[in-house]
Amino acid sequence: MLTSLRQYPALIAMILLSGLIIACDAQDRPTVSLYLATQRGDLDQLERHLHWDSDINQPFPDGRYPLHVVAEQGKISLLEALLDHQADLTVRDKSDLTPVAVAIMQGHIHAAEVLLDAGSVIDASVLLLLAAQQGSQDRDVVRFLIQQGADPEATDVAGNTPLLIAIQQHNHRLVAHLLAQGANVNARNAQGQTALALAQQQQLETIQHRLRRYGASE
Repeated sequence: MLTSLRQYPALIAMILLSGLIIACDAQDRPTVSLYLATQRGDLDQLERHLHWDSDINQPFPDGRYPLHVVAEQGKISLLEALLDHQADLTVRDKSDLTPVAVAIMQGHIHAAEVLLDAGSVIDASVLLLLAAQQGSQDRDVVRFLIQQGADPEATDVAGNTPLLIAIQQHNHRLVAHLLAQGANVNARNAQGQTALALAQQQQLETIQHRLRRYGASE
């Protein structure tokens, strides 16, 4: 048989090539858990999990899903791999945040855009308030949320706008970013306090000067 095969070198080459293709198509099993693969940003291990049909729409013990972990890191290649395998865009973590909200809060605007293009939905006004409450200082987050339709005059349960929250937290950078994006410098909270009154009350001179430059009144 071997002697006869030697007479057909093309056939031998075809057999060897077929074996090589089959070997290349066979995906190794993952050697780490899905959680570690996403936490480490390991695309190779994630692709192994996807090939072997690991359930990417089950939460990890900490309440996050694979899409949350990857969105928090802003890893676009891993994000796209999960989306290509129908990762659920609507899942929420223990803080009630969807993956796109996590990406935004972490300042990963490109990742947020990828998720929005894939069909994610956000309430930009709610997220702007949340960003203020969490003490964000990221200009790109503020700009992005305003572009997505956030109302800078949206209020929390105490009637505070994002600007008033930023002043209460002595968050100079966020005050500057919000004013630059058109926040109402004369907004009042439920107690009738203006932005300037709050800044005066807390002796925030730099913020007072900035508010006055934007037209704040007593």
